[in-house]
Amino acid sequence: MEEFRLLKKSDFERVLNYLNRHHFDVSFMIGNIENYGVENNKVHKKHADYYGYFIDNELKGVFSFTNMGSLICHYEEKNILNKMILLKLIKQYRPKVIMGIERLVDPLWTRLEKIAKWFKYDRCDYMILNKDIFMPVDTEKKIIKASEYDFSKSIDFLIEVEKAFNRNPKTINELKSTIYDRLDEEEYLYLLDGDNIVSQGIIQTTTSKINQIGGVYTLPQYREKGYAKAIVSKLCKEAIKRNKIPTLIVSKTNERAKKVYRGLGFEFYNHYSYIEVQF
Repeated sequence: MEEFRLLKKSDFERVLNYLNRHHFDVSFMIGNIENYGVENNKVHKKHADYYGYFIDNELKGVFSFTNMGSLICHYEEKNILNKMILLKLIKQYRPKVIMGIERLVDPLWTRLEKIAKWFKYDRCDYMILNKDIFMPVDTEKKIIKASEYDFSKSIDFLIEVEKAFNRNPKTINELKSTIYDRLDEEEYLYLLDGDNIVSQGIIQTTTSKINQIGGVYTLPQYREKGYAKAIVSKLCKEAIKRNKIPTLIVSKTNERAKKVYRGLGFEFYNHYSYIEVQF
């Protein structure tokens, strides 16, 4: 007997048991559920509606539609991809981003591509730090928590970050709200040249096992100086102190960044897909 339904508070333990069997594959989903549960608070960006696919009352897949507009999924049975109810939900939620391990996202995407009005498919490498070969680096530059820096002085840098990641332009208030949300939930570091921010790095996701690093960016005129490597190294050291495994996701075409990460001790784990889409 098959069932596909919205998950509720009473499903919390069985959902985590399922996801923890695939911990590295679904770290974003695990981080959100460990912190916020499976019931959706619509005003919180990282909350989500979670749907479970059951066969004979055994959980075989989880699909997450976050309030930020992303679809993240994991499934053990491909039959769910042929269910009309899943397609209806995707049309209902209209996710702006579909992301996850490539072997899971690609079969889903082949069913969705024909109904997409526009999309941009970024194929990535999911990398995990091998702590046995970790080679930390130091810098003479000051690395501080973003919360210690005057927001009004960070605006120009943050606008450059938004442009670099091809995100929609934000008003100053929207930018401030985004940064303050991150300060509440994430470890967010700046590297300074004098009093000016020139590089940043963030721990975007925390679970019981991992710290996932992201948002790494250095102003173009300050590249090739080892600043990104230094800030990622600092985040890795902090993660290891907390007994967490550092991970990150990087575009396959970004050879410069991959070289930096390999130099620190990161190794390839899996292929990862990140699809920006309009339905």
